[in-house]
Amino acid sequence: MLKFKHALPLLTAAAMACATTAHAADPLLDASTYASLEGTTSAVVNGVSFTAGGGSFGTKYTNGWGGLGVTGGSASNEIDIGQSITMSFAAQLVSNFSIALLYNGPEFGDYRETAQVQAYNGDVLLGTYLLQVGLDGSSPGADWSGSGSVDNLSPATNSGGGAWLVSGNPFGNVDVTSLVFSSLTSYSCQTTAGCNNQSDYVLTSVNAVPEPSTYALMAAGLGAMGFIARRRRQKV
Repeated sequence: MLKFKHALPLLTAAAMACATTAHAADPLLDASTYASLEGTTSAVVNGVSFTAGGGSFGTKYTNGWGGLGVTGGSASNEIDIGQSITMSFAAQLVSNFSIALLYNGPEFGDYRETAQVQAYNGDVLLGTYLLQVGLDGSSPGADWSGSGSVDNLSPATNSGGGAWLVSGNPFGNVDVTSLVFSSLTSYSCQTTAGCNNQSDYVLTSVNAVPEPSTYALMAAGLGAMGFIARRRRQKV
């Protein structure tokens, strides 16, 4: 059997490997999740509880970009006005999320589409945040009311996917246990031809990292191992 002083480097290496894995982004939702949700109104996939409001889950793609939406509504298979997608999970720090088919006009009669995201910790509402595509007719450009930043992944044009990535801990450095994605009516039509669908989009991905207390426990464990090793060396 290995003596402790010989086993310590192996244990430390294993612990560090676990720490590296823990810090990596953990997908709460990605393309591999969609098939398990389509056609349902609620399901649990990889420990995450999903609920569709106003219809059942469906997917939609335009010009190669898309994601998860809700059936029915004026846009069909997108998160339309009066519809929502709720995700519930163990307390984690949400690192980023991405959505698609959010346009700034005049694409498909949509102007300054607005996605709303509510973040909760248990029953406590941490905040209500808005992602609104930029000025009518502009490209790309979008405003995010939370922390972090928003980047365009595909142009918000008829030939693009109107895809956006919000990253940098968009809900702040706090634990989140649920997210509710919905749409808000845009009042920036600004065309005599009228507007068709005011705000609708699909949810592409959500990523998180484990609860920060996990790192504290791991650090404490490594510190205890080092202390024991030093005590044993002193006794030799």
